[in-house]
Amino acid sequence: MKVETYLINLDGSDQRLASATAQLQQQGWPFTRFSAYDGRGKALSEFKQYDDAEAQRILGRSLINSELGCYLSHYACAEKFLETDADYLVVLEDDIQVLPNFKHNLKSLLTYLDQHKELDWYVVNMAAKKKKLAKDIVQMDGFNLWHAYYFPIRGVGLLWSRKGAEEFVKLGKQIHVPVDLFFQGWLSKNGKGLGVWQPFVKPAGLDSDILGTVAAQGISRKEKEGRSFSHGLKKQKRMWRDKFYAMKHLVASK
Repeated sequence: MKVETYLINLDGSDQRLASATAQLQQQGWPFTRFSAYDGRGKALSEFKQYDDAEAQRILGRSLINSELGCYLSHYACAEKFLETDADYLVVLEDDIQVLPNFKHNLKSLLTYLDQHKELDWYVVNMAAKKKKLAKDIVQMDGFNLWHAYYFPIRGVGLLWSRKGAEEFVKLGKQIHVPVDLFFQGWLSKNGKGLGVWQPFVKPAGLDSDILGTVAAQGISRKEKEGRSFSHGLKKQKRMWRDKFYAMKHLVASK
């Protein structure tokens, strides 16, 4: 079993890199720094994979540069992983707090998944804030693994199968929602997302280096996004759509 681990880090974000590095080294977990896509200062038209009209239709707003950079970074991680012969990919964002027993729990999870090929899964969310519309698979020492039919929104700690990465690269090339919303909608619909509880990592709550430039310009996030009057309604529609898919999978699994 071969595992790759990529830590997404923006060039120049040295403090975040130092913090994440110290935590992972303390756990004895090797990783490769992955240089994040830097979209700061670019016009939306420069993002060739981005469809603003579709974003407005789905979200009622435009994506901002940091969301596009985050999406492209996760997408590039999946592409790079598929160029290797590794079986699994761990993707961590640099804004993480690595929780106790990270290495022990992650090794246990990987061993279980590698021994149970019958589980048809794409992604494990290792940073879930809550457990919703889920079905337990197994209780392990220190955590339990579950079908995350309503896939958690946090993307700071993910574990990919090769099949999952292949499907993401194939289906996620065009961008019209933030990457965490893409994962939630995609995995709630296909039922191939898993989760762990308690989480292995969580956001550290550091200020975004990218969003900070927006604040420094005196521009609110709402202004930057160009929200339409339908933004709130479309958000509720997406949430109920994804919960409907999740409920269907949950009922079918019983």
